[in-house]
Amino acid sequence: MGHEFSMTILRFIGGLIRKIFKQIITDVTVHTDGIKELRKLSSQKPLLLIPTHRSYLDFILVTWLLYSYDIKTPVIAAGQDFMFMKGVGALLRRCGAYFIRRSFGKDKLYWALFTEYTQTHIINGDAPVEFFIEGTRSRTGKSLQPKFGMLTIALEPFFDARVSDVAICPITLSYEKTVEENLHVREMMGIPKPKESTTGLIKARAILDNNYGHIHVKAGQIISVYETAVGKVDRKVRALVPRAVIPSVHPHERTFVNELAYRVLLEQQANAVVFPCSVMAAVLLKHIKSKVWSLQLYKAEKELIWTCDLLIKLGCNLLWNKNQTNMDHVIRMLSPVVYCEGDHIIVHKNPPTALHLSNSVFKQCNSLISLGRRRNEFMHNVIHVAMLAKILFHPKSKERTLEQYKRLRDILQYEFVFMPDSAAVDFEKTTKQLKDLNLITFNENVFKFADKDVKDFLVSLIDPFLITYMDSWQFCISYMPRTLQHSQSLKSLCMRIQTYISVLYCEPYLYGESINLNVIENSILVLAKLSLVSLDKGKSQVYCVDPFMFSNTIREFALTIHPLPAKL
Repeated sequence: MGHEFSMTILRFIGGLIRKIFKQIITDVTVHTDGIKELRKLSSQKPLLLIPTHRSYLDFILVTWLLYSYDIKTPVIAAGQDFMFMKGVGALLRRCGAYFIRRSFGKDKLYWALFTEYTQTHIINGDAPVEFFIEGTRSRTGKSLQPKFGMLTIALEPFFDARVSDVAICPITLSYEKTVEENLHVREMMGIPKPKESTTGLIKARAILDNNYGHIHVKAGQIISVYETAVGKVDRKVRALVPRAVIPSVHPHERTFVNELAYRVLLEQQANAVVFPCSVMAAVLLKHIKSKVWSLQLYKAEKELIWTCDLLIKLGCNLLWNKNQTNMDHVIRMLSPVVYCEGDHIIVHKNPPTALHLSNSVFKQCNSLISLGRRRNEFMHNVIHVAMLAKILFHPKSKERTLEQYKRLRDILQYEFVFMPDSAAVDFEKTTKQLKDLNLITFNENVFKFADKDVKDFLVSLIDPFLITYMDSWQFCISYMPRTLQHSQSLKSLCMRIQTYISVLYCEPYLYGESINLNVIENSILVLAKLSLVSLDKGKSQVYCVDPFMFSNTIREFALTIHPLPAKL
């Protein structure tokens, strides 16, 4: 489990990374204000580094940057998969990585060893501890729901008063294009992830021939656990009871950890940078739904500028200069699913990355899922306004709008990250933002969307998720097992739903994002959360428990998103 840190190896890896990045990355932009604050605090108190997780490069990049800025490099909780890579595992261990299982189950000895090892670093303050709050890489371009286990273990020394404070630094890594993009698309279609191996790494050297654009790094506002816990955590409760007999985490401490995890994730999202290629992906997807697979370059550029202006008004942190739009670069960052022919930008119906797929529908959907993944990179900025745009297709009273907003938010709770118990606050904040931008009007207690073009664009962003949920639920109400003895695994059910959707329409590729297994799985998890289906902890048994309530939920959902797209 333990790391074997070596400064010699770290210097060697640092030099190697610098050479590789010069070849495949245009530039790495770092916000130095956050780095300076990080350097200052790293020697004063225990420090937790929590980066976003979109690529294998994440923990390598963070370590390299800290080394470059003369900050103590972290010890990193890494998946055990890397440990078995010949040579690579040893190098990572000497750069500060310690390898842990993906799941511990009921192995109490392993839990105890892992907990003690991690907390020793925090108590002694030898080095910052780095881990990913999302638990695994996000294949979809969106933030995953937070995992609380590692953060809970890291904060126990604070709850026990073995340390006076812990500093948490959310770090946001924004990639213009990730090196594993095609692998992520394959996984979302259900093609298994190749096992990490040194041989596979050597075979992947073709990535050195490509350029992956810009990387933007920002260390967010440092969070003091001591200051945040005031009035929320009573550390005297633990002090009055011997450590050997108290529960590992009290309920009020668990609530505090959960709130803190969401705060870290939302801070990461607030610091994320959006690149023009992600916006272009959204523009192209909007036209594809109208069966338009190519756009004239001047029209594409015009729509890109209009959309970027809108997203900036809505609060997106967009890395874009209106007077220096480089369409050639945008198209390169979307290749190979997008290419230029003459004066047209064209979405490839059968891109080179899909040639290995035997299913013709999957080949056609490859481009759409890839573009959808790019669009998702800014969805956290617009999800609230997109939900309101969908709800306000017709004018509605404030009470009715809030009711449907809460319902839609509950349904999409696994798709996007929402701070728990903040629906009313987020609703007021979003409606105020739209009123200030003159995008909605509010007269006689009735909300009305004022700009049809903006509304249509926002609806096009959220429709793929709503369409998939409706398709998935329609399958479940008809075909999902209704008894425990006939139950099936969640994975098997999702594959059946994917097959059903892939043959449902005459032109399935127009709705290709609906075969995204990640979205399909989230649609079932929501049903379990709403107690409409039963799902065991191991996700091996799922079945419908209340068909009548399920039918009512589908009906209410349909009314919430009315009028539905024509295909529904």
